[in-house]
Amino acid sequence: MTPKLWPPQCCVPAFVHAALLQLGVDYPYPDAIPKVIGIRVKPEDVNPLDLALADRLHPPSIRGSDAERQVNRMCCQIDSDLRLRRVPFKAIIEELWMDVLDEAMSRGAVVGLGVDYNMLMAAGPSDCSAQHVLRVLSLNNGIITLFDDSGESNQAVISVDPDRVREAVLSVEDGLWIINKATKLNFQYTLPWQD
Repeated sequence: MTPKLWPPQCCVPAFVHAALLQLGVDYPYPDAIPKVIGIRVKPEDVNPLDLALADRLHPPSIRGSDAERQVNRMCCQIDSDLRLRRVPFKAIIEELWMDVLDEAMSRGAVVGLGVDYNMLMAAGPSDCSAQHVLRVLSLNNGIITLFDDSGESNQAVISVDPDRVREAVLSVEDGLWIINKATKLNFQYTLPWQD
């Protein structure tokens, strides 16, 4: 597959599109995903998809809780049994997020991480937060390999240690973004999930 070029603020639809493809769902109009799920752009952003503009009440891109609801609505509309479940790190019992990540991936899920990209890349606190969703490619020998489906970052493939990932996720109070069949979205160490 030729990588898709996404406009700014589109890391969520880029991740969702990659997950749909990886899980065998052909979504013939990927350019429609940002508008369908409600992505907003800054007034100064390039806006080839004519997306709604961010304002005081509606920040750029999309809030995680809104993304979860809108992606799941979109999956229902296309008669797919796939769903998105966001699992904030703070909601995972005893911070066993690596176990939840491993379990989700072993079930064939596509997993993303909501991170502060600047913190992730700087390996320390950042003056400005840049919330971003990156897809997990692998977890091997204590290294997590991530991929930026949106093309917004300088490095498409990023390999980092779990402690750095944890700090970057907690700094924006995010967690795992898991896409799989609805019947495969309950995990040990998390509260029950329901569609």
